[in-house]
Amino acid sequence: MLIREHGTLKLQPAGAGGVHPYHEILYIDSGDSELQWMGRRYKLAYPVLLVIPAHTPHWLTPCASGVRGWYMEADIRQDLLPGYEVILQWNQMQSGADRIAWSRTLAAGVAGVTSVIASYEAGELGSHTVHQLLECDIRKLLLLVRSAVAVSAHTASSQDSNPSMPPVERHLYPLLRYMERFYTDNITIEDLSRMCNLTPSYVIRLFKQTFGATPIQYLQELRLKAAISYLGSTDLPVQQIAELTGFSNLHYFSRMFKMKVGESPSTWRKRRAAHGPLLPIAQGYDSWR
Repeated sequence: MLIREHGTLKLQPAGAGGVHPYHEILYIDSGDSELQWMGRRYKLAYPVLLVIPAHTPHWLTPCASGVRGWYMEADIRQDLLPGYEVILQWNQMQSGADRIAWSRTLAAGVAGVTSVIASYEAGELGSHTVHQLLECDIRKLLLLVRSAVAVSAHTASSQDSNPSMPPVERHLYPLLRYMERFYTDNITIEDLSRMCNLTPSYVIRLFKQTFGATPIQYLQELRLKAAISYLGSTDLPVQQIAELTGFSNLHYFSRMFKMKVGESPSTWRKRRAAHGPLLPIAQGYDSWR
């Protein structure tokens, strides 16, 4: 595991988000907020712990002033990270009527991370020590997230309750997961329709009714936000970024980028560089740290 960045979260009124090439863990211990993630909206009352997989578009908006907590970005091995379905269920379990009470072990684990970050920012711990401590703490938190989801699923099954996710969404989420993992591939609507044994036209209509965009529009959004992340956080050539994010050629990438952002990739990168090495954000292009 590689800890890329960590620190105190101080959310601005406009909110923040985007697509990051690393997995992100957010903890909010003060202030209510709303998360937009994977086509869904989550009303969040503190305390809340969110797991955001790499390259997944997200936007966190404060419902009032005073949203505080901590954030962490890390390169986490696949065997340590809970599966997509588990993360989806966990984030849902932090929201609204689906919200669950935390176990004492989970609360203690979160408190441990909070203490380590506070000690580092107070100058009491060195960077190397902090990274070692956080790696251990994050492993523990991810195990506890898995456990909480498993316990919840077992309880729901024993009570013979219906799944909280609507049947249509459960049917379509494998498509989201597939696009998340293989967004650099040449994915077609025919590929997606074969995955769920539906006609292409029906998949398009159902997907748009459920998530507000067609599958290909959603895929393009993933690619563009991933490209924004690369442009803002690396020195890779624009041509290479286009290839890394699944665009067929540089001309098409530049045209789609300008349609979305309002300027070419090179112009956007130069403008961002003038403001310093900030983490790229897809909406508004302002840093939330």
